[in-house]
Amino acid sequence: MSNGYRGGGTTGGRWGCGLAFLIGFPLFAFLLFITTFGDCVPDEQCHGSVFIYVVLPTALAAALIGFGSRAIINRAIQKRNQRDIR
Repeated sequence: MSNGYRGGGTTGGRWGCGLAFLIGFPLFAFLLFITTFGDCVPDEQCHGSVFIYVVLPTALAAALIGFGSRAIINRAIQKRNQRDIR
């Protein structure tokens, strides 16, 4: 396609999504492993909620990394483009 279409999203958005995945997936696997590790004690709750101890921290970390890197990269690109215009 030579009509100038470069795909959806911004460069920062693509990098942010990739970084969020690269950090989020291993973090999810590590937290899942740690949460299910160990023996259960009688009359006590065994291995707490997977959502609270695994999914929620992973989603928060991935969102912070993804949106943060997206903002930083897009801001750097915007500053570079403004500098090139002058």
